[in-house]
Amino acid sequence: MHADASALDVVIAWVDGSDPAWRRRRAAAHEGVPASSQTLHADVEGRYRDNGELRFLLLSLRRYLHGVRRTILVTDGQRPSCLWQFPEVEVVDHHEFIAPEFLPTFSSRAIEASLHRIAGLAEHFIYFNDDLCLMRPASLDDFFTADGSVVHVTDMPIPNDSDARPTAEHQGAINARRFMQQHHGRHALDRLVAHAPRGVRRSLLQALERRHPSVFAGVRAERFRSLAGQNPLVNLYPEWCLLQGRGAVRCGECSCLTSGDFERAPLATAARVRGEIHGHQLSLCVNDTGDDRDVTAGMTAYARVMGRIFPSDASRRDSAPPPPAPRAQPAHQTVGESHLLLAHRQTRVGKDPR
Repeated sequence: MHADASALDVVIAWVDGSDPAWRRRRAAAHEGVPASSQTLHADVEGRYRDNGELRFLLLSLRRYLHGVRRTILVTDGQRPSCLWQFPEVEVVDHHEFIAPEFLPTFSSRAIEASLHRIAGLAEHFIYFNDDLCLMRPASLDDFFTADGSVVHVTDMPIPNDSDARPTAEHQGAINARRFMQQHHGRHALDRLVAHAPRGVRRSLLQALERRHPSVFAGVRAERFRSLAGQNPLVNLYPEWCLLQGRGAVRCGECSCLTSGDFERAPLATAARVRGEIHGHQLSLCVNDTGDDRDVTAGMTAYARVMGRIFPSDASRRDSAPPPPAPRAQPAHQTVGESHLLLAHRQTRVGKDPR
C-alpha cells in the first residue's frame, strides 16, 4: 500500500547565529551551565552558523517536492535575507508553539519536541534541518508508509554505551536504545538514523507524548543539549513507529558530506555531488563540522556547486540531472521482516553529522 495524505506540510528549522541580539540571549542562557552536562559540540559556532544553505533547500523543494500545502520556517524571532524570493514560506516563531517558560532555547531537539504543537499543522509533515537539500524528485512514499513513517538509516551501528562522551548524534541513539529497552522491553534500530528529511505523522508523535509526557517535558526544559536527554523526534519517534509495526526502514538513499570535505577537496567533492548524488540520492546533508573555526572556504565551494544545480532563475534547465536508470521501488521493511537488511550503503564522507 502506498502513502496517502489529504495535506502535506514542510517544516524547516533555521537560525542565524551571527545575530547580535540572539547571541546575547545565548550568552545569558549559557551562564552557569557546566560543559560536562552537555553533549560534545553542544554549543559551538558550527551548530548555529548560517552558511546560506536555506536558499538551496527552498529551491530544491520547489523543484522536487510538489503538492506541499504549507512551507513553515521555524525561527527565534529572525528572518533570513533570502525570504523575499520565497513568498510561499510562512514564518512561525518559537513563542507561537513553545511555552514561555522554556524560552529561549538553543537546543534543536527541544524545538523539535514541540513541532507537533504548531497550530493547524497537517497530519503528514516532513521535517528538514536547513543544511539539507532534496536531490531528486520526491513523493510521499519516500517519507511515509500507508499508516506510518519511513525511517532512513545509515550503515553505521549505534555505538556502545561505554563510548567516552560521544557526539550528540551518537548519544541520542544510545539514550533512545536504553529508554526503549527499559520501557518497552526491546528496541528496533541497530543503526544510526540518517541526517535526512523526516516524514512525521502528527498523531503518532502526539501518541508518543501521551505515553511518555515526562520525556517531552524534560527535553523542552533544555537550554542546550544535555548528555542525559532524549531526542523525541529524531530517535524515539522512529523506534515508536517501528515497534508498533507502523514504520519501514530504508538505507542508502540519503547522503551526508561536511564543510571539511569541500574545504579539503573542493573539486573532487563537487564532482561527487554532481555525478553520484544529484539525480540519484533522495537528499544531501552538508554538515558544518567547523566547530568554532572559519568555514568560509569550504562553504564557498559548496555554494558554487549547489548554485549550478539550483540556479535562482527557475526557467534555467541546464542543471537538471540526467534521467536516473530504472530501478525497482525499494521494499518497505517492518521491524519484524529481517529487521534491518541493509543491502544498500549510505553514501557518506567525513565526520558524522551532529
